[in-house]
Amino acid sequence: MNNVKTDIAYSEIKRKIIHWELAPLSDISEDALQKELDISRTPIREAIKRLEQEGFVYIYPRKGTIVSEITSNLIKSVFEIREVNEPYIFKKNIDKIPRQWLIEMKNNFLKAPKNLDCNKIKRYYIDLDRNLHTTVIKSSDNVFLVNMLMIIYDHDQRIRINISTNDLNYENTIQEHIDIIDAMLLRDIDKVEKIVTKHIRQAKDTAIKNLLL
Repeated sequence: MNNVKTDIAYSEIKRKIIHWELAPLSDISEDALQKELDISRTPIREAIKRLEQEGFVYIYPRKGTIVSEITSNLIKSVFEIREVNEPYIFKKNIDKIPRQWLIEMKNNFLKAPKNLDCNKIKRYYIDLDRNLHTTVIKSSDNVFLVNMLMIIYDHDQRIRINISTNDLNYENTIQEHIDIIDAMLLRDIDKVEKIVTKHIRQAKDTAIKNLLL
């Protein structure tokens, strides 16, 4: 039962961190989490230890826990791991992704819902991007690689949710993803590798630029 409660606490605390309900360097109150989640102290602490191992929080003995900050080193590390691994995964697993699913994803990028405000349209494209990339990642048979990259993608999402809507070029973002999907539909592994690599590098540059503003 404690393992289940630990998983619940872990997922909820991480969700708050990713979506900036718990901002970088903010305090994490175990007492408040106990009351909010109706979970005892031990599962909360186990969840926090797990989040520390994944780089989402800092634990200071006898002082408390704070949310980890977003630094240029964190951004570079996240995108370095993505750039090293994702082009390979896209190439290796390109035939596993159903054509109909790719066509539907392409249509989703081309036809965003109307009347969304700036924050909602940003979240729409962030969620689409994550869906495309993580679906391909999860198609890999390498469970260790998948588990590592899913943690990386949680960091990636946390980073990008903070990017100002003024710094987002939706036209370029849409076209990059359309190019990736078209290459996948053609089963062109060399083109997929090239486009995915370029896409990740541009995303890194945008994230670093936003951090320095």
